[in-house]
Amino acid sequence: MSNANLARRTAVDVAFAGVNITQSMKPYLLSLTYTDNEEDESDDLQIKLQDREGLWLCRWLNDMVQAAAASSGTVTTKSVSEAATSYRVTASIGLNVRSGPGTGYSKLGTLAYGATVSVSSIADGWAAIQYSGQTAYVSATYLEQAGSASTGGAAEASTTSGLKIRAGIVRENWNGEGTDKVLDCGQFELDTIDASGPPATVTIKATALPFDGQIRQTKRSQAWESYTLLGIAREMAARNGLACLFESADDPYYDRVEQVQSSDIAFLSTLCHNAGVSLKATSNILVLFDQSSYEAKSPIKTISRGCGYTKYKLSVGKSDTQYASCRVSYAADGRCIEATAYIEDYKESEKNQQLEITARVSSVAEAKALAEKQLRLHNKYARTCSFTFPGDPDLLAGVTVLLDGWGAFDGKYIIKQSKHSVSSAGYTTTVMLRRVLEGY
Repeated sequence: MSNANLARRTAVDVAFAGVNITQSMKPYLLSLTYTDNEEDESDDLQIKLQDREGLWLCRWLNDMVQAAAASSGTVTTKSVSEAATSYRVTASIGLNVRSGPGTGYSKLGTLAYGATVSVSSIADGWAAIQYSGQTAYVSATYLEQAGSASTGGAAEASTTSGLKIRAGIVRENWNGEGTDKVLDCGQFELDTIDASGPPATVTIKATALPFDGQIRQTKRSQAWESYTLLGIAREMAARNGLACLFESADDPYYDRVEQVQSSDIAFLSTLCHNAGVSLKATSNILVLFDQSSYEAKSPIKTISRGCGYTKYKLSVGKSDTQYASCRVSYAADGRCIEATAYIEDYKESEKNQQLEITARVSSVAEAKALAEKQLRLHNKYARTCSFTFPGDPDLLAGVTVLLDGWGAFDGKYIIKQSKHSVSSAGYTTTVMLRRVLEGY
């Protein structure tokens, strides 16, 4: 058969507690939906299964609840094969999965920090695992046997978290030449399992940052003295079993800041918003990043009117929520430091609204940078769009695209949410976009 005759197909790859259950789940799968968010909300996963025979409700559900409660990392459902030795990933920003035992082999995806994985063998520093239905390899240097004594910090905290779920979407014959494209959805923690009917279904919901997790629910009071934003984020990540990735050129310094009866994630989110830094939780990692640097990336796709999509919606935010300028000021030691940032097409008008921010800054340059970030933060939803496409693994939160042929909506946009769904109807990707705020 020639490559031209190969049909595009989409498959899913799912593992619970390091055990791949893709084949066991396949006859029952109704849909799998992965939602990738740019900031503020954690990524999530939803798997819906038909359960006419009661297998998932009567046997599997009980096993999952027990496994999650015990955090044993063991799946006992008879439809799942016996697990090989279970290991945990210790690489703080994830571990590359390769097609062969060496860095010269192609990259298939990434295992999240703290992910559990079944290893069938280890040779010459490379561990063999099952990944997306095939044998793959990861560096054994960044694996630690599950249940072994930890050296402390984040790795120790991660052993107390709930049952882990890893998922991927495999687009077979992606380019018409027989090669595959894998969307690694990452690792999630079991959140809820719902059974409903008729018809009998079981819905498994998982999230990158569980709603009942310590980082969301535990209220703390703590004074942070002589800390940077990165220092606070790292300490919070470590005590919650997470890694921390900081991608911002600015790292605010605090002589003293107080966390008063607030959860770690709520307090950190407030600090980030005040500093104009974005916060995202994904695959056991807290990511702090400068939104302007993401917006500056080259577009990966041009969306032309009438081409390639199945649905679209365009929206403009209310004009009274948009600011023409932002002034940041700080008075100390008998002097006032201030600076003002303006929108790109600013014109003097008595109807212009100015955002006023009082914040501790040490220089006019620092005040100007903060004013630009705050103006960006408050105006970023001025123009938004949503599009639905045939499944496209490249359309992820944080990448940019161009709109062409849409009149006033033409320009560069960033994906703030990407939803990938696989069902009997096929694979679709729905993206929510917001206009890039160039010129601030």
